[in-house]
Amino acid sequence: MKALMCIFCLCMLCIVPSLVAAETQPYDVIVVRNDIPTEYVIALPYASMHEIPILLVSQDALSAEDERQLSGYFQDGARRALILGGMQNAVSQEVEERIRDIGYDVDRKWGLARESTAGIFAIDLWQTSPNAVLLNGSMAEAYLVSARTAMKLGCPVLFVDDVGLNENTARALEGLGCTKVYVVGPGIPDAVFTELDARGIATVRIGDDITPHDVEQPSRGGDVTVSPLSLLAGACIGALAVYAITGRRREPQAPGRIAEVSVPLFVLTEDERAVVRTIETAGGELRQDALPDLTGYSRPKVSRIVNDLEAKKILSREKKGKTYKVKVAKKFIIDDENAPPEKGVY
Repeated sequence: MKALMCIFCLCMLCIVPSLVAAETQPYDVIVVRNDIPTEYVIALPYASMHEIPILLVSQDALSAEDERQLSGYFQDGARRALILGGMQNAVSQEVEERIRDIGYDVDRKWGLARESTAGIFAIDLWQTSPNAVLLNGSMAEAYLVSARTAMKLGCPVLFVDDVGLNENTARALEGLGCTKVYVVGPGIPDAVFTELDARGIATVRIGDDITPHDVEQPSRGGDVTVSPLSLLAGACIGALAVYAITGRRREPQAPGRIAEVSVPLFVLTEDERAVVRTIETAGGELRQDALPDLTGYSRPKVSRIVNDLEAKKILSREKKGKTYKVKVAKKFIIDDENAPPEKGVY
């Protein structure tokens, strides 16, 4: 009897760890939107530690190549997929459903902002970590340095904002049991160091010499990447411009004078309208480096919006020292009587 009990105990010792390992087995693939680098930075250290591939997809649909990759991986035994980011702003529900159709069990980690997404990802997947990498999510200059540092340390990446150590990041640091934080790059408010010190968390600065800067984007003769949403908005603007030229009454133009095209302001997104209104309020032109303070948007967000508006030929830019002078290139109808409510793109 004692011999049987010993054999039973030995079997249980072998089986239980296997069951626990199966329960906690990492995901087979992590899926992130291909034009949201912060979520890639969040995923990369964990993926690197557990040798998990990251698949970059568009927001609204899987490409044929994406499906072929996932199908081949599934046939080789992959079963669990993790999507990072919400359905509205990252990877859509349609993409998630298509991954499920291939056969994957799909989980999703997301928050209302990158700070909360990073915090949720860190707590749920890392669970504990004595170290963390901290950066300002608005400073793209620090993304790759942060990812490399986190991969070397085997720790999660968390974000602060322009104000300080937000609640989501503070909660993650406490939940992980962090005792040391590696702070990377520019844009870190003094309040962050004050609060970390008050929490008894040591800090190490990395990348002190990194400075934010505007990157010149080609306006002609180069490849300009425009999102599908921007193309849709551009098409709307084009159609409305044709209507403005052919359907609206205009005063006779003097010989040789080009008629000015008027475009309803409501065809732009809310963020684009804010930027255009800010420039028009300043007299129709403004230095690009003044827009973050005037709009309350981060520098990377302003650069992205200006690039999209330039691609739609709503704005034009002229190099001015280390920044640009941005001009409104079209006349807008602000109080159009047929304009729908100001919500997104129409």
